[in-house]
Amino acid sequence: MNRSMVRYLVSKLLIIEACLLIVPLLVAFIYQEPIKVIGSIIGTMVILCTIGGIGMLFKPKNLHIYTKDGMLIVALCWVLWSFFGGLPFVFAGQIPSVIDSFFEMSSGFTTTGATILPDVGVLSHSLLFWRSFAHLIGGMGVLVFALAIMSNSKNSNHELMRAEVPGPVFGKVVSKLKNTAQILYIIYLMMFVLLVVILVLCGMPLFDSLVISMGSAGTGGFAVYNDSIAHYHSSLIAYIVSIATLLFGVNFNLYFFILLGKVKTFFKDQELRTYFGIVALTTLLICFNIMHLYHSFDKSFEYAFFEVSTVITTTGFGITDTTVWPLFSQVLLIFLMLIGGSAGSTAGGLKVIRVLILSKIAKNQFLSTLYPNRVISLHINHEVLDKHTQHSVLKYLAVYTMTFLGLVLILSWDNENFLVVFSAAASTFNNIGPILGTTETFAIFGPFAKLAMSFAMIAGRLEIYPVLLLFLPKTWSN
Repeated sequence: MNRSMVRYLVSKLLIIEACLLIVPLLVAFIYQEPIKVIGSIIGTMVILCTIGGIGMLFKPKNLHIYTKDGMLIVALCWVLWSFFGGLPFVFAGQIPSVIDSFFEMSSGFTTTGATILPDVGVLSHSLLFWRSFAHLIGGMGVLVFALAIMSNSKNSNHELMRAEVPGPVFGKVVSKLKNTAQILYIIYLMMFVLLVVILVLCGMPLFDSLVISMGSAGTGGFAVYNDSIAHYHSSLIAYIVSIATLLFGVNFNLYFFILLGKVKTFFKDQELRTYFGIVALTTLLICFNIMHLYHSFDKSFEYAFFEVSTVITTTGFGITDTTVWPLFSQVLLIFLMLIGGSAGSTAGGLKVIRVLILSKIAKNQFLSTLYPNRVISLHINHEVLDKHTQHSVLKYLAVYTMTFLGLVLILSWDNENFLVVFSAAASTFNNIGPILGTTETFAIFGPFAKLAMSFAMIAGRLEIYPVLLLFLPKTWSN
């Protein structure tokens, strides 16, 4: 392991986080917030710059990054950004507990949207903005953001990006990884700005539009008010947010094809068609299942489409009380939590492409028992999927299942309600946000459970392996 390079890059990333804190600091000045709040942000920036500056004093002679190094850098970066990112809340006294602030910012950067705050009104504008700003940065990936602005490295960028970009297959849209990162972020930010403009035109205040758009773009779900999108009492805003979250749950590589004029390639993508097919089917099923509660197809469809869109994309905005929905609809939402959005999107979860591959593997296994002498291959987008990728998906499913069940076991020690425990595990591990079976926040859990869920959120965002490496003794050997 190249320890010097790990230390150097992690330190550089801490400096970048200090620079990002300038944005909420400006918000604090605009809203003329108390000195304590401004000091909390400046104090955190000083700590980050001091630690990062010391770590960058000696530049490594060997600039090579191995696969293990790349995964370790990614995991350390997300954990440290979440820890230090939570310090302003602690220093300002708005979230006094370090574990609670770590949970809140882990939820922010991983775009989970889970919160321990029973009332977000306790947060100042600057810190309310900061936790949603974490959605915007974390949505596309902290390291993807860093690669977009840092200098090129001949051999290291690939390992960093491969460790962070979600999905079973990592690909580049152009030859240079830095250019790939920049293109992805330009598309991402253009969609974000467009959403802000649309929401402002719909009558939403500018600050609210920025926060909701950051939550939508990062598929995170942090909002300005406790009742989330329901606060605006607008079906138009509800539909706009629903469509926006769905679009941010699409593989961003496909948007690059649209820029190239390859619209047919976009719509022919098998994962995309499966993704929209799942949304359409579950929306209709839930709509008819809850119609007796709202006595109107229009309102039932609006609520069903909104919840399906925000759950499958792991956004987690709220518009109605789903605890009163029939069990059938709640179970469908749990299935959507586990599936998640598309690979290469800002959404979490298992990913639609993996579910698609697993279903095809199951189908081929069934056919092979009926026709043992028949040669059966697996195709995705009219291309044969190699055995290595198929085995990787199966291995990931095994690790995913064991990790998820382990988290359920840990949380069951803290709470007696199975639906609450299971949905809390699914919500944090799949980066979704809300809990089913209760109207309470994650404050109902104890410190150890919150710590476990914080690491689960980071593990879910990074697809498990980088975080698991943090706890393996062999990781730290040469």
